[in-house]
Amino acid sequence: MRRAIVAMGILAMVAGCQFTDPGASPTGGVAGLPEVLPVARCDDVAPISAPADWYRPEPIYVGNEQPTDELRAWAAEQPGFVEIWIDREHGGWVTLAFTEGAEDRQTELEAAFPDVGVVAVEVDWTMDELMALQERIGRELAHLAVGSGIYVMQGVVGVSLGVLRADRVAAVAEGFAGEPVCVEGIDPAKAPAAGPQQPAGVGWRLLADEPNIGEPYRTGIATDDASYAELWRTIGLPGDPPPVDFQSEVAVWFGAVFGSSCPNLRLDDVVVDAGRALLHAEIVDLDAGMACTADARPRAYVVAVERLLLPAGPFAIQLRADDPPSGVPEERTLVRADLTPPGAVAGLDDIGFDPTLMEPEPFAAEPGGFVETGFPFPYRFSVHCGIEWLGNLNGVEWRTDVPAGAPDFVPDEWLSEINAATGALTVEILLSEGPDPTLEATLNGHTVTYRPALEDPPGCR
Repeated sequence: MRRAIVAMGILAMVAGCQFTDPGASPTGGVAGLPEVLPVARCDDVAPISAPADWYRPEPIYVGNEQPTDELRAWAAEQPGFVEIWIDREHGGWVTLAFTEGAEDRQTELEAAFPDVGVVAVEVDWTMDELMALQERIGRELAHLAVGSGIYVMQGVVGVSLGVLRADRVAAVAEGFAGEPVCVEGIDPAKAPAAGPQQPAGVGWRLLADEPNIGEPYRTGIATDDASYAELWRTIGLPGDPPPVDFQSEVAVWFGAVFGSSCPNLRLDDVVVDAGRALLHAEIVDLDAGMACTADARPRAYVVAVERLLLPAGPFAIQLRADDPPSGVPEERTLVRADLTPPGAVAGLDDIGFDPTLMEPEPFAAEPGGFVETGFPFPYRFSVHCGIEWLGNLNGVEWRTDVPAGAPDFVPDEWLSEINAATGALTVEILLSEGPDPTLEATLNGHTVTYRPALEDPPGCR
């Protein structure tokens, strides 16, 4: 029985690298940080890999067919064995990490497993050392670190700092100089600025701001005194609603969402996107970068919005500029009336959910994903530049032959299924592992066979 080995994280390092080299981590001039950090940013640390000439063009593993159990058993008998992982950047080859003798192990591996994609690398750490380092970080940086994680593929402990403030980074550098530590978090320039909730903005004013009241992922609107009273009651807000001049204003509800451990939201603006006929909130999370619980708690914002600010004619209301996340179509409220005239009232039939969101698009795998071999899956990809390149799936780029001189080629049987709005196709794929791995894509009875590409796609114009 084969056992799947999952790559443990996204950080990376080269064995023996000094993580506090002040020249190793440029920040690109992030406001609030020095030009060069005294500790490497985790995104900047390079992956552990063997010398390039130890890898061969084949085999390419497209699933979890690697003989990992056999390789682990062999490695466990060798001196200095540390860990095993799958390297999707090198055709799904297996990496075996040792604290000594990597070159000798590589020679032995090539003799014992001549047809297997496997390399040995030498590292200067053990799992016990990384776990001890993580425990130390937890004790010594408990006052400023959001969390930490051991990423075995890279042999590094990543320290999550929430926002990468210069003082926090300096504390890591001071306490863990020369150790395999890197930092991650939000650039200060991208973090929300501190400050209190403002009572008003351009074209709007705040009527209510109540945590733990109402429902999350919801919006609503009132256009006269009666519907306003009903909206206030539906949300569950206490007391009497503040006055609204419905000749010149409407009342809008934004049912925001937060995790109970990160309650610090702030409504910064109410935005009108006339081109999309959309009214949405700009709500910032002041706990951005923190480790927040995933429970969805509501926060009710009610605002009076000037009618002159509204899109003319039918429009939608959402919490943000992006469409509602899957599973909560109720977030979008459709208003099928022009509310810009003074005192215009929307009837019950004019306000409701968006029916196009009530039946979510069926699941389909997409480029960058991972699917099981031997089972059919729906797969969605862009054919803006034809079907020659299917995209990266299971860590592999897939390519098929197309007629010469036709880089935008799409089979006739597939043309009618292209989504006119997105330029995407959804096909059924079947991924087969083995010495000659293939991916068959089928639509309308027509099958195209893809094979792993050894080069990167050229890009799509």
